[in-house]
Amino acid sequence: MRKILVTGAVAAVLSFASPDLALAFECPGHFEKARQEIARVSQALEAAGDEMPAADRALVHALLDDAKMLLSGGEHNHAKPQGKYDHARAIAKANSAQAYARAAGMLLERTSG
Repeated sequence: MRKILVTGAVAAVLSFASPDLALAFECPGHFEKARQEIARVSQALEAAGDEMPAADRALVHALLDDAKMLLSGGEHNHAKPQGKYDHARAIAKANSAQAYARAAGMLLERTSG
């Protein structure tokens, strides 16, 4: 419990000290949500197997590829930031990746079911 309080206090101090660092701390959480959604839909696509028509499967796969590309771009912006703009872009790309994966899941549900 004490470790959590100390970590939170350090994060709060750093966020007041530098808005760039505050944005940087947010990026990993957004990346993780996007990764989880991509993994969830990828597993569902795998489970659908050959039940789905190949054309529909390809469309779901294309949306997942777009999600992975956006996530990779966001991680790059986070890893080599030039300032708070790059962290903002990283968050935007992670959120977009999550949305693409969610859209892929919705398409998968509508075409496989």
